[in-house]
Amino acid sequence: MDNMEIIDSHAHWGPSVALFMTVTTEEILRQAESCGVDRVVIFPFPSQALDDEMINEDILEESRRVDKFIPYYYIPDDLRSIPLQKGYYGAKWHWTRGIQDCSSNYDVLSDPRLAVFIEESQDINLPIIMEEELEFTETFVKKSGDLKIIIPHMGMLGGDPLEFLNRFRHNENVFFDTALAGQSTVAKFKDKIGPERILFGSDIPFGSMKSELNKILSLSAGDGEKELILSRNIRRLIGFE
Repeated sequence: MDNMEIIDSHAHWGPSVALFMTVTTEEILRQAESCGVDRVVIFPFPSQALDDEMINEDILEESRRVDKFIPYYYIPDDLRSIPLQKGYYGAKWHWTRGIQDCSSNYDVLSDPRLAVFIEESQDINLPIIMEEELEFTETFVKKSGDLKIIIPHMGMLGGDPLEFLNRFRHNENVFFDTALAGQSTVAKFKDKIGPERILFGSDIPFGSMKSELNKILSLSAGDGEKELILSRNIRRLIGFE
C-alpha cells in the first residue's frame, strides 16, 4: 500500500462568491502532502463559475503551474462544450439552470443545444461529473449514449444513493465518486457493481482529504480493489498520462 498512487477525483479550487471563501493551492497541497495523495482533480465552485467564466481559464493555468493538479471545466448554462485543444480532462455539470444542490430544471433536457453538447462531448471522449436529481440524471444518461458520467457523492445530493445504484448498476459508462458518502454506502456499491466504477474523492472544502481517504483505506477490500478506487479507475476514465 505504501507505493500505491492516490488521485483525489473531486476537489474545489479558487474563490466562491456564494460561500465568501477561497480554497487555495497551498491548502490543497497541504492536505495532499499530509496523507500521501499524489494528484488532485480540481474544478471551480459553481457560484464562481457562473459569476465569472474566466475561473475556468484560471483552473487551467494553475494546473499547468502545479503538476499535481488535473483540471476540469465547469460547464456553463448555455451548454458550450470544451475546446479539444484546451487541455481539460473532464467537466463538471451542476444543477444546470436549476436551484443548486436542490432542484433540477427539466427544461434543459429538451433544449436543442443539449444534443449538440452531447455529440461534441462524445467526440472528445469527455467524462462529465453530473450532479442532478435522480430522474434528471437517468434521462440524461439515456440521451447521452456511451458518454462517461461520474455521479458525485454516489448520488447523495440528488436522492437516495441506493436508488442511484439500482438505477445505474448495469450502465458500464456510469461511475460514482465516494466524496462524503458513508463507508457502508461505499461498501454496498463495491459489492454490487465491483470496484471498477468507483472513484475516490474528497470534495474539499466540504470534506477533508485525510478522512475521506481513510474511509477507502479501511474498507474491507483487497489492495488491488483499493488501487482501482484510488487511482487506476480515474486514470483509465480520463485517459490521463
